[in-house]
Amino acid sequence: MKTRGLIAEEVHYTIAEGNKSLLRSVHVQIQPGELIGLIGPNGAGKSTLMKILLGFLQPTDGVVSLDSHPLVKLSAKQRAQSIAYMGQQGPGAFPFTAVEIVEMGTYPVLGTGKQPGKTERAAAMDALNYVGMGDFAQRNFLTLSGGEKQLVLFARVLVQNTPYILLDEPTANLDLGHETQLLQMSRELCKEGKGIMIAMHNLNSAAEFCDRLILLDRGELVAQGTPREVLTQKRVEQYYHTHARVGINESTGSITVTPVPQIQTQQGFKVHIIGGAGSSVTLTRLFHLQGIPMTGGVAHELDSDAKLWKALGIPYLEVPAFSEITEDVYGKAKNFVDEADLVILCSFPFGRGNVGNLELASYAALGNKLIILSTHTGTCERGFYLPHIDNLYRKIEQENPPLDLEQALEQVRNKISVKLN
Repeated sequence: MKTRGLIAEEVHYTIAEGNKSLLRSVHVQIQPGELIGLIGPNGAGKSTLMKILLGFLQPTDGVVSLDSHPLVKLSAKQRAQSIAYMGQQGPGAFPFTAVEIVEMGTYPVLGTGKQPGKTERAAAMDALNYVGMGDFAQRNFLTLSGGEKQLVLFARVLVQNTPYILLDEPTANLDLGHETQLLQMSRELCKEGKGIMIAMHNLNSAAEFCDRLILLDRGELVAQGTPREVLTQKRVEQYYHTHARVGINESTGSITVTPVPQIQTQQGFKVHIIGGAGSSVTLTRLFHLQGIPMTGGVAHELDSDAKLWKALGIPYLEVPAFSEITEDVYGKAKNFVDEADLVILCSFPFGRGNVGNLELASYAALGNKLIILSTHTGTCERGFYLPHIDNLYRKIEQENPPLDLEQALEQVRNKISVKLN
């Protein structure tokens, strides 16, 4: 039975110089209708793998097949009629116009020695218009910006009209809008039945647009699967050698990867934030950017504080919307307070549903680790709906006068300095 797909099986690639192995036992498959993101740090072997899938390089060991046919037995023309490629380098320093560059994609069909005619020119213009570069058709390719060149080269790939497409970092010089446009077009092509592999560094875009990710590191395939399966925090930190938070984009449901700058306070100091009604969002983002470990208080479901803590991977506790904080949840929250060096009570209204958070602040005050933010730092004024809640807050406030955001941050810096020095 014929197997559809562009497949590399147990591929090795070693260069003679220094007997260096660039790929080891790599097995990948590109199927029709699938958008694959090829990811990994610099030097992982992404470009080498693509050139082997194209037939530009012959593997030292292993087999590459195209729809069950060994790639090595296909002519260059046959490969070009089935696989389109957009590399990191352009067509050189020749003064071709943009439309002439795109017409080059028709050469595999025309054959050697034949020149593009009206039909090929019309196809090239259609491709340029599709990528938004129709007005640049007669421009000298060398005078275009880096991003404009990328779009013209993508149009050349489109006019080649192959079932499989390999793109080696096509979004490297594109701004956000054009990157999104190119990836959306790639996804639409996959819906039409094409199989596409894109080498890329933007992990958030890879997670948003790709059906499957393949992660390479130093020539080895270390993970492949859905973005959720591949982009774990442990893997991102291990293979990209940086601290990061892996969370969820609440709007789209896709994985998000956020680098966390490291400072001296990354280890050895922890802040617990008691928030609600969005009052902790600004403070959470500030601490997150500084790499300060945090835990979140008890948040109600769908609260914007809870959404942010979840997205950033910050431990927190959640109760259903409009419900009260149970003794069990309160007990777990007390553990967060005990583990923290500092507890910050943000500005938000209190009532029966969240009075437990105010009681947690009172508990933190007993340990001399509470800071209260003034009402000017929150998204809403502090309100009290029951007398005993009002009395509890006033008692805490007498011993812990509220601070504005800048004063609170300064006190945090001072406490960090004292503890770590």
